[in-house]
Order: sequence, then structure tokens, then C-alpha cells
Amino acid sequence: MSNHIQYISCPNRGTCPSPTSTPEELERRALIQRNDLLLHEAVIKNDTDGVRKILKEPVDVNSRNNYGRAPIHWASARGNLEIMEMLLNSHCDIEARDKENRSALHEACQGGHAEVAQFLLAREADMEARDNQENTPLHIAAQHQQNKLVQILLENGADPDSENQKGCTPLHIAASLGSKGILECLLQHGASISKQNHCGNTALHMACQANVVDTVEILITKGADLNYLNKRLQSPIHISAEMGHAEICRLLLAAGADIEQREQGGRTPLYIAARGSFTAIVDMIIKTARLDYPAHENPPETRRDSLAALKPKLSRKWRSQSKDEGKIREYERLKEILYKLAYKHLSHGEWKRLAYHWAFTEDQIKAIEHQYNGPSSYKEHGFRMMLIWAHGLGHDVNPVKELYESLVAIGKRPLADTLRRKIDQENESRRRGHKEKCNKCSIC
Repeated sequence: MSNHIQYISCPNRGTCPSPTSTPEELERRALIQRNDLLLHEAVIKNDTDGVRKILKEPVDVNSRNNYGRAPIHWASARGNLEIMEMLLNSHCDIEARDKENRSALHEACQGGHAEVAQFLLAREADMEARDNQENTPLHIAAQHQQNKLVQILLENGADPDSENQKGCTPLHIAASLGSKGILECLLQHGASISKQNHCGNTALHMACQANVVDTVEILITKGADLNYLNKRLQSPIHISAEMGHAEICRLLLAAGADIEQREQGGRTPLYIAARGSFTAIVDMIIKTARLDYPAHENPPETRRDSLAALKPKLSRKWRSQSKDEGKIREYERLKEILYKLAYKHLSHGEWKRLAYHWAFTEDQIKAIEHQYNGPSSYKEHGFRMMLIWAHGLGHDVNPVKELYESLVAIGKRPLADTLRRKIDQENESRRRGHKEKCNKCSIC
């Protein structure tokens, strides 16, 4: 016999013997208790004929086991519609609750039994019944990613914004699990995209925390507020930066997330990403802040002092990567030049002077420097800084010319001249090679 059957209890059933009970009454109570056991066992085994037979005998159709579960809980959990009909025709309690305060509709939603759920709803089962965690059947369906059950409940009028004990709505749950179908169904039925739970988190906070890229994209497209603050004054990008979710950060930055907002501890997303050594996110945030950084006309020696009053204009129009093979080769060549410059020619202080000349802020430079891996870290820092600078250049800017002028501005004219001569020589060599190749071509 199943372990579930061994612990049948009968609290307050009115069948417990009393000192005045007659032998006939005692025998009848014993018979009912045996039938109760047999009923539970038959329902658990999906034994339809057995259930039909037992229900013709004296039996308590609402008898409970040690977990407070009645036969209707078992039938609903197993999705047996025929047994459900027999139990309800025998006048069982459609709203019977187990010790977790779960109803038969909760069980059907967890198991994904759509026909049973519709059967219960047709008999006016309570759609807003709450278990001990204040979860409604809709919460349970969302938690177990039962798309069909979510749709059925919503079409029957379930509240899409009902809150459980933590203040989470079904949308919070769907967002944290990456259930796109459920998410879209809830939004179509009027679920609030900006609802905050008891921690102040919205569905977007939850999706960012779970690193569910597709869900974040949907929520952004549907108009989720990128800068809602939870009780720790964290916006979604604070959470994404803290957890190192680079792709989520890219989506939020492109959509216009505020990178200047400080959370409860006074930390910006840039600081948080740097502290976590998430260099890709650090570079991404700085690139975002510099997409349209203003041109500077101050002399090099005064520019650093003016940075305190400078706040780069933010733009969320990411520069598209050219697919032109010639442009790709040019960029790869520029990266090679910047690499050699950073690793062979610039000292610790010189890359910083170049950074100040290009209007990198003090916080941005500190964030780049945070990733320390030895005395030569400054070389990597310089290279990263220059790649960020190159990313922000307009398509009409000659990067080599800009680099030459910048080196001259920080007092590195000899290096600038050497760099220009070498580049001119390489360009001339390429032109000669192309001309020789062209001369051998019968078409040209």
C-alpha cells in the first residue's frame, strides 16, 4: 500500500468513537475508514473502476491524508477527468484545501491538466484561491511554465496582477523564468509591466537578474521603464552590471538606460562593473557615454581641469559595424597600430595623458585601471582606452590623422612623426604591390 495511504487522518470528521458509541456505530466507522483508505488508493492509482465501486459504499469523499490532501487533490494532480466527475457528483468539496492551502485548481495548474482546469472552472472553482504563500492558480501555472493553463485562466477572468506573499505577480515569475509565451499572454490580458514586488523589483529587474536576453528584449519593446529603482535604488542596469550580464547591459544601454544613477551605496553601474572586473561591461558603458562626446578646443594642460564640469552627451544610437571588407581591413590595421602604441611606446602616465586629452573622465580611467594583473597592466589599460576612443570616432574622421595630432598635443611629436612615416611607408608599399599586381592583369 502506498505511503500516502498509511497516514489517513480524520480530524473533526465526526466519525471518531465516543464512550457511548454502540458496536454497530463502531463497525460503521471502521468500514468508512477502510473505504476512505481504498478511495485514496484507487484515485492515486487512477483506478476509475475502483473509484466507482468504492463511491457506492459508505465513504467520506472528503477524507484527508496526513498532508491534508483529499481525493479531489489526487484526481486533479493526475489529470483524471472521469474520476473528478465522479467525486464532484458525490458532492465532494471543490474548494478542499490541503495543509499548504492548495486547492484542486492549484494542482491542475501545476500539472498542466487543461481539461481538468476547465472542468473545475465550469463549476465555479475559485480562480483567486491562495495557498500558504498566497499564490493563486495563475501564479502556479506561471511558475511551472504551463502556457495553456495561463491562457485558460486569463480567458476566464483571472487577475493578471494578483500578488503573492513576496509581492510578485505572475509577470514577475514569467520574466524570471524566461517564459516568453506566458509573458506575452499576460501583457495581452492587461498585466502591469511596471508593477513592483516587495523588494521594489519590476519584471525587467527580474529578467535582468536571471540573464534572460529574449525576455529583456520583449519587455523593452513593450515599453518597460529602464530606470525604475528598487528598494536598494538599483535600476535594471545596476543588477546586470553587478552580475556580469554583458548582453543584457548592451540591450539596456542601447535602449537608453541611465548610467549616471547611483544605487543605495552611491555606486554607478560603471563602478559596479569595474569592481566585479567585468571589463567588457566597463568598456561598453564608457563607449556609450562617449558616443557623442564633444570636440575639445582647450589646451592639453587645462583640459583635465575642465573635465569636472564636462558631462558627455549620451546617445543610444550604436555605431553600426561596417561590413565593407575595405573598412574592416582598415579597422584591423588601426587596432594593430594602437596595440603597438600601447604595448611598446606609451608609459603608464602617457596613456593617461592621452585619455585626458580625449575627454575620458576620472571615473572612466579608474574603471579601466581597476583590472590589475601586474606591473605591465598599464599597457592593457592603454590599449583598451584607445579602442574605446576609436569606437567613438565618426565615420568621416581620419583616425590616423586624429591620433597623430593627439600625440603631438601631449608632447609626443617624435613618436607621432615616427608613426606617420611608418604608416606612409606601409601605404606606399601597398600601393606599389597593388600596381604590380594590376600590371600583370590582362583585364586591366
